[in-house]
Amino acid sequence: MALRLSTALDVFSGSPDRYCPQGYRDQLRVQERISLASKIKGIKAIEISQSDISSEFPVKELKRVLKDYALVCSGVTANLAQDRRYALGAFGHQHPKTRNAAIDEGRKAVDIARQIGATEITLKLYSDGFDYPFHIDYTTHWNTLISSIKTIAKYASPDVNVAIAYKCREPRKFLTVSTVGKALSLCQEIAMKNVGVALNFSHAMMAGENPAESIAFLTRSNKLFQVYFSDNYRLWDDMMVPGTVHMWELMEALFYLKAAKFKGFCTIEMLPQRIDPTQACQIAIGNLSILWKKLERLDGTELRKAQKTLDAVESQKIIRRVMLQ
Repeated sequence: MALRLSTALDVFSGSPDRYCPQGYRDQLRVQERISLASKIKGIKAIEISQSDISSEFPVKELKRVLKDYALVCSGVTANLAQDRRYALGAFGHQHPKTRNAAIDEGRKAVDIARQIGATEITLKLYSDGFDYPFHIDYTTHWNTLISSIKTIAKYASPDVNVAIAYKCREPRKFLTVSTVGKALSLCQEIAMKNVGVALNFSHAMMAGENPAESIAFLTRSNKLFQVYFSDNYRLWDDMMVPGTVHMWELMEALFYLKAAKFKGFCTIEMLPQRIDPTQACQIAIGNLSILWKKLERLDGTELRKAQKTLDAVESQKIIRRVMLQ
């Protein structure tokens, strides 16, 4: 089983933050970012955002560029958090006009996916949440959010999957779909085959989860649709190079992806603000590939046997032998 690697185009953006809103490097056009991604060894696909498509860069041009660089599209995201229209909410907004505009952005992501042959879209619900006690009516908000996602999922069915990306905070102080449990609960309530979860390694860490356990948890229900990798220090979405901080947790996450025979792409989603994005991406691919290769030496039967003893020493001996000897 091979590890299929993709990269989000935002990796090659100007990487702005609140201290340097103009970005740490010049902003590149979509075509230029795809060109950079194509030069990175190990990258076979790229993920785009629905906002990457415009009159200046239509889907027809995207298809041509992908063909020229021998790349495929791993998926299309709909992230509305950077659009001021959705500052107070997007899919969960209580005003029908704003909410319907957000739903249209989700439909646009589906349309793009169909036109370029992708089978996945990811809805990043980073505008939907609250900041203060008594800020929103939680029950009404949940009902509205679920209704909006279901509308998009019906439009996407049966050929395009809709993955829900969860995150505990940022940019809102509390995001509505904040944990793997809430994300799965949402999917079960919607009860459609094409609705699942996008697990981001860093977001799981922020939520106090063990990403490997979250992967196993979603796999039980066949709801693991998308996987994103970056790294952080748990407190914030630092979007660092995967494998640079939580190497052991990353290896365990990859182990459970391998055990689940995950067939989708693993997408690198980071913001290398003060380092060259191409080099950062190559390091990320190297870290993921090295750990994946080491897992080939891991005897799964032996590990399962050690785990049944419930003695952490036994499993640590096996992992140490694979990793460090």
